[in-house]
Amino acid sequence: MRVIRDDLQLCQDCLFAAVNGDFSGLDYHYEKSEADKRQREIVLGLGKLGRNLVPDFDSNTDEGIEEFSTRPCDCCGTKLHGSRHRFAVLGK
Repeated sequence: MRVIRDDLQLCQDCLFAAVNGDFSGLDYHYEKSEADKRQREIVLGLGKLGRNLVPDFDSNTDEGIEEFSTRPCDCCGTKLHGSRHRFAVLGK
């Protein structure tokens, strides 16, 4: 496998979905209809990034993690302030 795309930055909502398939945090931060909309945006974004999306950050050293960023999320496109975590896409 080789790196097809790198330096992808994912927001915290997309991070949990990409790594754990976990959307439960959306229910905590959003009303039901908005949480459903965010989940659809995230699922669509993950589908566009592909199956071989892998984390490329180290939570022990914080390498690949920006704690406060306005950079658009490469998955859902949000520009809301927050953390961004680096990911890559692998392929043949």
